[in-house]
Amino acid sequence: MLLAIVDIGNAARDWRVTFVRRYGIPTTLFDARALQADGNLCSSAERTQFELHIVDACGKAVSTGRPDFCHVDEKFQNVHVVGDRLILPDPSGAKSWCIVLAEVHAISDTGRPTRFDDVDRSILQLLREGLSARDIGAAIELSPRTIEHRIEKMKARTGVNAIVRLLPITR
Repeated sequence: MLLAIVDIGNAARDWRVTFVRRYGIPTTLFDARALQADGNLCSSAERTQFELHIVDACGKAVSTGRPDFCHVDEKFQNVHVVGDRLILPDPSGAKSWCIVLAEVHAISDTGRPTRFDDVDRSILQLLREGLSARDIGAAIELSPRTIEHRIEKMKARTGVNAIVRLLPITR
């Protein structure tokens, strides 16, 4: 869970973030510690889509004066993030800050864009359900070795190196 205070400031590019509780689950997909550094994130050379998403949502909540709760299912650069977010705007009416509470349910690699045929999509679905290559082969009437080869080809086409990173990709 992440808890942060976003100070909107007087100008659109004058916002600051102070993290009260940082997202602490380790990931190799992006540098979570660098992203969560206190201070003025927009002064960094790389202003990510993630930052823009949070700032825009905070600006909307602060301008309306109403809390904003939503399910987040977004792709930011090469990372797919799923979770829930609550934004509580400044109750004083000064419209200068908000509190962001976010719970991340899943972070996954989006891989390279690739189209899968029906057999590949069937394999991915059965993998998500926890079936082995042998069980998948029996279900779609292919040999277990063919299933293993198709999985390896899907990993190579998408640029991921593990089945767990392949599973969230649904193209």
